[in-house]
Amino acid sequence: MRFRAVLLSMLLAVLTSGCSMIMPILEVATRPLDKADTFAETQQAYTSDIRFGLYDDALVWVEPELQARFRAELPRFKDLRFSDAYTESIEMDAMKTEATAIVVYRGYSLASPYEREFRITQRWRRDAPRQDWFVTPDFDGLLSPVDVSTTPPASPAPIP
Repeated sequence: MRFRAVLLSMLLAVLTSGCSMIMPILEVATRPLDKADTFAETQQAYTSDIRFGLYDDALVWVEPELQARFRAELPRFKDLRFSDAYTESIEMDAMKTEATAIVVYRGYSLASPYEREFRITQRWRRDAPRQDWFVTPDFDGLLSPVDVSTTPPASPAPIP
């Protein structure tokens, strides 16, 4: 009986010391991230989702009141394929509640295999209660390439 009591005491001591070691880890894991870091990660994830055609995944970052329109616009993008995307610039207000990102996508339409650049403006807003970032999509920018010429690029000279 005494052996069980000692064993139980030792078990409780180990468990309580383990909890004290775990608590700082839990505190760091649940602490809100820096707003700028969270924005950069969110903006990059949204940009990547659009690039790879993962529109359902991108929907979670679209302003809630614009999500129905986003879904309705999706058929317009079904023939677009993007080969690259990068963020050209980001401007964030001093309060870190609004941001504007200029993003360049390189891609083509299945109707025309010539690659074009699409420069869009992502306007972001941080929802204070939820601590989430939401974007107002630039639908027209994704459908209007910067290079709007209809002339195909020159063919390379034939090899003699």
